[in-house]
Amino acid sequence: GSRCTEADATMATDDAIQRANFAFYQAFLDRDLAAMDRVWALRLPVLCIHPGAAPLAIREQVLASWHDILTNPRSPMLEHRVESILHFGDVALLTCYEWNKAQPDAVLLATNGFALENGVYKMILHHAGPVHHSAVPGPTPPKPRIH
Repeated sequence: GSRCTEADATMATDDAIQRANFAFYQAFLDRDLAAMDRVWALRLPVLCIHPGAAPLAIREQVLASWHDILTNPRSPMLEHRVESILHFGDVALLTCYEWNKAQPDAVLLATNGFALENGVYKMILHHAGPVHHSAVPGPTPPKPRIH
């Protein structure tokens, strides 16, 4: 039979973490508060720091902040690109670049943290802030085409 190597296990773990991270951004894009609620850990400590805002460390406050963002008609349509994943046992930190489809030059750098809760990766950390476009490696976010 085939043996599960450490590399295979890491790939499977990375896949689960990437799916959890994607679910977070999809909840944002879909303006889906119920999906956002499912993304965040229920029992583990959580921390959310929106750009320029005070840290939120109580789950109800975190979800209230997302309610305000997701119901705001001026809230951006956020694109993202995962830059790296760091593993710390049952915790993983993802570094992501985020940008508004309408303003691709205004890039944010986010750290998203996920931890295993009942065998499922749940968000425990979101911390985003502006980053200068010259610090963004690789291809810059796509520019909107002018017709």
